[in-house]
Amino acid sequence: MDADILCTLLAQRIPPEQFQLWGTDIHWMDEKYDTPENRAIVADVTKNYDNLAEEYQGKMDKEKARAEAIANLTALDFKSIRSIAEWVAMQPNAPARLLEYETQKTTERAKLK
Repeated sequence: MDADILCTLLAQRIPPEQFQLWGTDIHWMDEKYDTPENRAIVADVTKNYDNLAEEYQGKMDKEKARAEAIANLTALDFKSIRSIAEWVAMQPNAPARLLEYETQKTTERAKLK
């Protein structure tokens, strides 16, 4: 049993300020939280841990893949926007404001060297 996943699964069902996990052992922050209802939740999560953890891990993997795809798309967007802006700036009738931006970007890039 992964303690991080177990803690997350429990925190979805019991307010996290009511308990701590020490390894995979639950410790209540106050005796008033050690209720039959909370113990039943812990027992249910422990009993169904494999299925719940698999479902949780699947969601995390999907979110990670989505975040990576968004990051990749953003990087590609920046590259294509930069390429278009540089090409437009080279045109004889390029807007003065765009030329100014390209000059500013060149100055900023030089600071990185």
